[in-house]
Amino acid sequence: MDKDYYKILDLPKDSSEGEIKKQYRKLALKYHPDRAPEDKKKEYGDKFKEISQAYRVLSNKEKRAQYDQYGQNFENGGPSGRGFSQQDFHSFYDAFGGEDAFEDLGFSRIFEQMFGFGSRSKRAQNGNDLSIDLEITLKDSFHGLEKEIDLNKIVSCSECEGKGGRSLKKCSVCQGTGHQQTRQQSILGFIIQQMPCSECHGRGEVPEEKCKKCHGEGVVKENQKIKITIPAGIDHGQSLKMSQQGEAAPYGGRAGDLFVNIYIKDNSDFERQGSNLFYDLVINFTQAALGDKIQVPTVDGKVNLKIPQGTQSGEIFELKGQGMPGLYNRGKGSLFVKVQLKTPKNLSRQQKKLIKELELN
Repeated sequence: MDKDYYKILDLPKDSSEGEIKKQYRKLALKYHPDRAPEDKKKEYGDKFKEISQAYRVLSNKEKRAQYDQYGQNFENGGPSGRGFSQQDFHSFYDAFGGEDAFEDLGFSRIFEQMFGFGSRSKRAQNGNDLSIDLEITLKDSFHGLEKEIDLNKIVSCSECEGKGGRSLKKCSVCQGTGHQQTRQQSILGFIIQQMPCSECHGRGEVPEEKCKKCHGEGVVKENQKIKITIPAGIDHGQSLKMSQQGEAAPYGGRAGDLFVNIYIKDNSDFERQGSNLFYDLVINFTQAALGDKIQVPTVDGKVNLKIPQGTQSGEIFELKGQGMPGLYNRGKGSLFVKVQLKTPKNLSRQQKKLIKELELN
């Protein structure tokens, strides 16, 4: 008798793709064998196989159309037998969005140990990421710069070009597949375990003679000069990512990334907020009362600022385009100049008299 895949997933026949996936995720979490109580291992295992098979058909447009027309017989009954197939767990893996979901859900062990895919097994093929701190000046940030640094890290072996040896041959342990499989009987049936080959580490090839410099690993640790391009406008605390400039991976994997954390030295003249700069300008009583033209500093030199007559302490003048450049040519900010009035001290008798007269007028 044909199985009703819609009934298995408890869904109506006109369910959308999103509804099918949502319902499958709900049932797969409920009946996943990794969460089964000891006395219900077989019950959960059978149910998990059943809903996985239903989802595999109904989540595929072509298979679903054939199933709706011909029933379960369209694929000659589908997978049969006891235990789990790799397809059962691939359905679960795909429905939950791939590797990043499993550590939170607590299922990474099953995917890594049984089938050789999942977050940890993938990360193991990559080189380590590196992070460094780099201090620059505000002027460096204004103009941008290129800086060369020495970094002691794991790099690809120059002697064998990262291969582990001058010439390679097919691995005799895995016969060039890069992985090994074992088949084990458990309470749930047969479990196929697949993992990277212990001899070639997933490459499918091994060196005929190991490189003497790297001892066959393809990597060594040494100093390397790295050129860092710092874009104009970068701010304190921001980071640059340099793809594959971290440590090389053994056995030909992807190199890690280098993260450069930028720190800008304190500047006593300016306060920075994004692409805007703030500067305190001290003027005397005469300049405030009568007005003046004063040169004020910017990061890139000096500009003239007109102080109008009667300027009050605390007034702010905006000089557009005199601030910091935005990252990647996104225009320039402003320089805001805040006036601070300097009150005279130790006045002579004559000066006091003049100020008093000014107050009376």
